Amino acid sequence: MRCGVAQPAGFSANSPQTASVDGVVWFQQIEGNRVRWTAIRHDADVELIVPTSYEAQGGFLAELARALKQVP
Repeated sequence: MRCGVAQPAGFSANSPQTASVDGVVWFQQIEGNRVRWTAIRHDADVELIVPTSYEAQGGFLAELARALKQVP
């Protein structure tokens, strides 16, 4: 997990790779055997990279969304 990353190339709020989970906008980029999730925020974007083999991707996005909403 990294904080303060640049907004990912190709990000669009209307992209099929963009999803809102519990009020946090996430952008998904599949890169070989990993998925790069970027939380798009006003001040600092947050990036998380996980293996594509991890099946519960939506579950951790919801957990992280709750935490990210606590950070101003």
